[in-house]
Amino acid sequence: MKSFTGFIRKTVRRPKVRFALTVAAFYVLIMALYLYLMYANLSTAPEFVYSQF
Repeated sequence: MKSFTGFIRKTVRRPKVRFALTVAAFYVLIMALYLYLMYANLSTAPEFVYSQF
């Protein structure tokens, strides 16, 4: 376990790895927001608007 945590510490200290992890974290957050907005029923328009078409 100590070697694993040491490996993680050494890996996170590298600037390129830290940048890649930051980009991956933002990607996950954006995808979570996108999926929430796609699958949530957030329509506020009244029913008659849809029945006219």
